[in-house]
Amino acid sequence: MIDRHLITLAIALQHIDDDVPRLQAWGQTVASVLIAGGRLFTCGSGSSAQQARHLVTELTHPEDDRPPLAVGMLPVRSDGRDDYQPGDIVLCLSAIEADEQVASVAATAGESGMTSWALTGPTPNAVAAACAEAISVDAAVTSTIEEVHLAAIHILCAAVNSAVRDTIQLTASAEDPLAVR
Repeated sequence: MIDRHLITLAIALQHIDDDVPRLQAWGQTVASVLIAGGRLFTCGSGSSAQQARHLVTELTHPEDDRPPLAVGMLPVRSDGRDDYQPGDIVLCLSAIEADEQVASVAATAGESGMTSWALTGPTPNAVAAACAEAISVDAAVTSTIEEVHLAAIHILCAAVNSAVRDTIQLTASAEDPLAVR
């Protein structure tokens, strides 16, 4: 049983490797939005909500030369339009196929001018369809999807951290060309 799980996870992780450039691009975009004063929101239900909280924790705590970032959770509800601002980003996480609540958040965010992205299980699904872009994990077991989502979250966070640090260093060198070498 354990060997089967590890093999399935290894295969799913190999497939997500194709999406690393997109995760890096998302990280660059998130960094640009945050540096410009915008916000990143996450949402999910069930276990995916825990992963969304993990993403928030990763980015709101300072790391090395990076300050805390403006990242928060969007509650899974249908009346949250006050939370949405054009230009902000929402990352929706859903490891289950029929997550209509998260799909509703994504649709409402998109209608409000936010950029909506998703990490989902196999497509087609409602969350991926409601978002501008989606990375899907084609695995039959929810725990495998969640494990791959966690790896994707860490890749995204690394890209955000790198882009924010690069911007801070560029800003510092522009202000004092002798300070950073």
